[in-house]
Amino acid sequence: MPGQITERAFETYVEEILLTRGGWKSGSNAQWDKERTLFPAQMFAFIQNTQSKLWEEMKALYATGLEPLLLTTLVKELDTNGSLHVLRHGFRFLGKTFRLAYFKPAHGAN
Repeated sequence: MPGQITERAFETYVEEILLTRGGWKSGSNAQWDKERTLFPAQMFAFIQNTQSKLWEEMKALYATGLEPLLLTTLVKELDTNGSLHVLRHGFRFLGKTFRLAYFKPAHGAN
């Protein structure tokens, strides 16, 4: 049928919108952790950029061992509560909450 949109065309369009207007970043297959089904480097970069004080505090305690511990904790939380819960509420690591998303306020009064 002429003019029919294929799923691939739709996926390409959605990806283009997310990358150009949504602030998303592309990842490569080399960065993708198949076992954990996420991009660990992007997750760590997000935490470092948005929660630098908390990151430095934890880095001082665990030095090079922080990233594997944090990743293991995140994966357990994702398995237990699901990705939507983790995106909405963050995940706890040694009594501290790490956020993986920040949402625009519902109104301008905030």
